[in-house]
Amino acid sequence: MIKSILIIFTLFLASLATAEEFTDVSEITERLEDDIPKILDKHKAPGVALAFVNGNRVLEFRSYGFADVGAKTEITQSTMFNVGSISKLVTVWGVMQLVAQGKVDLDAPINQYLKRWQIPKSEFNAKKVTLRNILSHTSGLSLGPYTGWESPEKLTSIVDSLNGNNNGAGSVELIHVPDTKWSYSGGGYSVVQLLIEDVSGMAFEDYMQQYVFKPLNMKDSTFNITKKVIKKSATPYDNSGKVTGMVYFNEKAAAGLQTTPIDLARFNMAVLRNNDGDYNGLGLLPEKLIDLMIKPAPNTNGRWSMSYVVDAKNSSLGFAGFNRGWVSLSRSITDLNFGYVILSNSSIGAVNNDIDSLILSIVKQSHN
Repeated sequence: MIKSILIIFTLFLASLATAEEFTDVSEITERLEDDIPKILDKHKAPGVALAFVNGNRVLEFRSYGFADVGAKTEITQSTMFNVGSISKLVTVWGVMQLVAQGKVDLDAPINQYLKRWQIPKSEFNAKKVTLRNILSHTSGLSLGPYTGWESPEKLTSIVDSLNGNNNGAGSVELIHVPDTKWSYSGGGYSVVQLLIEDVSGMAFEDYMQQYVFKPLNMKDSTFNITKKVIKKSATPYDNSGKVTGMVYFNEKAAAGLQTTPIDLARFNMAVLRNNDGDYNGLGLLPEKLIDLMIKPAPNTNGRWSMSYVVDAKNSSLGFAGFNRGWVSLSRSITDLNFGYVILSNSSIGAVNNDIDSLILSIVKQSHN
């Protein structure tokens, strides 16, 4: 009898948990059909792709404009895009597995794990630089965005980049006291890339393929930008609508991921819940670490976790990426167990901003 009551109560709680889920995107897609062509025309942008998810399933894929304007090539589910700094977010799910395995301590000096490079001596204490504060951009390490290279022949190694051979971004240094303020650091994620390689003994791209992409069924994602990958990718355009070349990075963890709308949507689901109420990312990390990863971190004014941008106003976790020729956005609205990604093949960030604002307004109207 008691067992039966518990089962009924559990089912009742599950129904309450799913009652507020956002599962119907018909109103969104209807509005998108009318508004996105206007947005692309207003900004003279080539194209954009979107994918929507709920729980552990992809609800919808939509694309507008072209992967290549001259050839009138349509954007498909398997068209690849560079997603810039969303690479950092994906990298966190890789490095946190080393934490889960006890191979890296979040609060130990990061230098003790690095074999081929060390944070240079400065007026600040490098022993206070840890994986925890690097992931939340509160470590005091330098460098915001990276420029990348025009040709893959220019690529060397992550160690060379850390030492300053990175097309003008500079060397990674400790520039303020750790754990005192938020300061965005792409350089910190280059240190994380080195950490993954030095601790795992694997090339960064191979490690991510095995421990993040494969478990999440991201079959069309890679940090290794080959000619085959370029052929499968949309053509990138600059702010003025002119074709621009691909950008290549030694700093793959910071900016180098090439993926598809569907694959990024699958990644987006990692912080959403399946039918059992568990994180979809539970196959990668234990629940306690996922909880830790997504809560606001100290010294960030509540706006950043150890991985995600925290948008309390919209109850969402997300990230945006910007590289020349590419803009991307991933947003997971955890209260509604709903998420979406927006990928565009130009440098015109206003396109993604306009579409994101449109989707958020529809979602809010539907749940007021």
